[in-house]
Amino acid sequence: MAQSLCVSEASELIGLVYDSSLEKNQWSSLVARLFALCPGHVAAVVTFEDARWVSSHVPTLPGGEHGKKISELMEDVEAGEVSQPDDLNDTLFRRQPLELGTLYSTRRIFTEYEFRNFEGYKQTMEPIGAGHWTGAHFSISGGRRAAIMVVENDFVDTPKDNTRVEEVIEIIAPHMIRANTFARALNMAKSVAETYSAFIDAIALPMIIVTAEGRVQMANAIGQQVLEGGQVIQVDALSGTARLPDDRGNAAFKAAIAAALHDGGPHAFQATIEDTALAFCVCPYRPALSFATDVDKKLFDGQLLFAVFIGARPSGGVSLRLLRDAFGLTLREAEVCRGLLEGQTAATLATDMDRSEKTIRNQIQSVHEKVGVNSTRDLVDAMSVFRSVGAMFSEH
Repeated sequence: MAQSLCVSEASELIGLVYDSSLEKNQWSSLVARLFALCPGHVAAVVTFEDARWVSSHVPTLPGGEHGKKISELMEDVEAGEVSQPDDLNDTLFRRQPLELGTLYSTRRIFTEYEFRNFEGYKQTMEPIGAGHWTGAHFSISGGRRAAIMVVENDFVDTPKDNTRVEEVIEIIAPHMIRANTFARALNMAKSVAETYSAFIDAIALPMIIVTAEGRVQMANAIGQQVLEGGQVIQVDALSGTARLPDDRGNAAFKAAIAAALHDGGPHAFQATIEDTALAFCVCPYRPALSFATDVDKKLFDGQLLFAVFIGARPSGGVSLRLLRDAFGLTLREAEVCRGLLEGQTAATLATDMDRSEKTIRNQIQSVHEKVGVNSTRDLVDAMSVFRSVGAMFSEH
């Protein structure tokens, strides 16, 4: 019996799409999650050139000899050492034309007899136990295309819930298109400004996507926490428009979006939130990097989007409010965290804050756990990404 995703599972999966698009090994977390959500299947991001399979990214392989066979075949494919009859893909796209974001299911398109008798199936799929698949393309550029695919594992007897697989693909496909386009836009900006290097390498930076009018479209996980905190950036419940708490900061926010819209470059500004100056950088989101104009309009209603990054000035303390909202720290934990970033030790923090050293050490441990690091050194490294926004402010 098909088992649908609940609302919280679907929401979590969509959030993972955006975070996973910015991973060093793009889509790894998402593909691993699909593997867990779809028993009896193998999930992969697959690249094609025309009808030819070019490469696959499968972070979670089946165990034992089966996983070894898949790995060896992928290596041979990337080396161009595998003969690939194109009868299966040619027939598929004659029956269901190639289109960005459209769900494809070989079980819906072919009879069982047809599918199992294609030479493409016999030579590249059957040897590794790859059966029927469900997927969608999230990127098309000329003859090259990339797809998310969930493939039945014919080597195991686990019941296959293909209705659930189709539901999952339909949920994530439009978001993968948006997330992939944004990641490419950010990489383009990265080549223009070296200060963007940390944005791809660390997800510890709050990132919020808005329209030219300031309406929030999406956010990464840590950006969503900042929005939910409601102190650094506030969102109007009716219009969905983002604004900064004070008029001066909000005017600077609007001016940065307008400037980015005008010249296409990143623009930064600072605003004081509660106790400390925060640095903001607004970067144009350019969805036309690899997609036709009509597709861009279909996805975004012709609106330009902008990425808003939030961080700290190159010098001075990191905002307590930002630390609290971004990582769920208590006020005391945020104070300890900021002290550690300024080079203080547990002993000096205990003296300055008039607390016992044991209490401070317990709070340090809690900070490490909430930020997701194992040591204060790792904490400092992780938090350095906040200052990259401040570096951009200094340059502009």
